This record gives sequence, C-alpha cells and structure tokens, in this order.
Amino acid sequence: MSETAGIDHITLCVKNLPAAEHLFTKVLGFHIIWSAQDVGSERSSMDTIVVQRGEAKIALMQGRNKTQRSQICEFIDRYGEGVQHIAIEVDDIDAVCREWEQQGVRFCGETKNGRDGFGPLRQRFTYPLFPDCGLFLELTQRQHGHEESKTFVRATVEALYRDIERAQGTGVQRTIIDYETLPLPFGEEEAATASYRQAS
Repeated sequence: MSETAGIDHITLCVKNLPAAEHLFTKVLGFHIIWSAQDVGSERSSMDTIVVQRGEAKIALMQGRNKTQRSQICEFIDRYGEGVQHIAIEVDDIDAVCREWEQQGVRFCGETKNGRDGFGPLRQRFTYPLFPDCGLFLELTQRQHGHEESKTFVRATVEALYRDIERAQGTGVQRTIIDYETLPLPFGEEEAATASYRQAS
C-alpha cells in the first residue's frame, strides 16, 4: 500500500476573488505562491490564486461564465462558498489509483502530468464523496526522486477543470463509489440509529 504524505492543499470556491485574496494575505498572513486567470475552456473558466502559510496551501477560485455557467459558480449556487476539494499528497499516485479502483473508486478523468519550475507534478480528481455533495478528493504526487514540485502548472489545472466541465455537461451526478450497488456497512435506519447513539 502506498503511503500518504499528507494534505497537499485545500481548494475554496469564492464569489469575490480579490476579497478572498485580501482576507488570506492581509488578515490571515498567507502569501501568494501561484496564480492564473481564465483557466478552463471556451465555454467557461476560472481565475485562481494559491496562497501559503508554512506548510498550509489554500487555492482560491472564482468562476467565469461564458457560453455556459462555470462549474465554480454552479458549485456556489448549490452549496455556497467553501471547500470544493481536498488534495491528498501521495508518494505513488499510480499505486493509489490502482488500490482505490480495486475498491470501486471512480475518477473524473485520467491522471494529469505537468512540471513546475522545481519538478514533475501529477494530479487526479475523484467524483464527489457523497450523493448531493460537491466535495471531492484530489490525489497529488510531487516527489519524484530528487525532484519535488512546489507550485502548480496551468496546463494540468486546465485539464482538471475540463474533466469536471465534461462531467457537468452530462447532467448526471456521479459519486466516488456506486452507493446503489456496493455493499455498505448499514442501511439508512441503522445509520440514523448509529448517529443517534454517537450523539448521546
């Protein structure tokens, strides 16, 4: 089993990117490590800023509507501003993908390969974790031998954005696993009872 290095970054969807940038850089003490504008496709896109404080990295994204509504704006419409995905850093993304796929995990597209000024960067998105939930996971591999990427790559971010845009265009809401066919530990009534017992 491949080891997990930790949380690589957390991504937030926001309505006002300059305001979010001010919050994180002027109030919370983060600094900008990467930014890009109009990342996406001819149909929709986003502007993004990545801020960092210590080891903590947070990506901020604001949607741009073109011929269709941006996935960022659509996320905010349904769930409000907040966390869209959590990126988990792993030491071998291919091994983790194989492991997860054997357990029925579904990915929104293939692994994306890029390179920043420091080293290779590999990334892949899952579908959302739960029904009627926008939150999904990203797998990220930064360490490759003696090289280690530190920021982000426009081409891979754009490719990941287009994966979600394609899924958005189908109108079908998929989840990280097939909750209708995969066996789960308990049904809805048992889940409600378990939740009540934990709260008591």
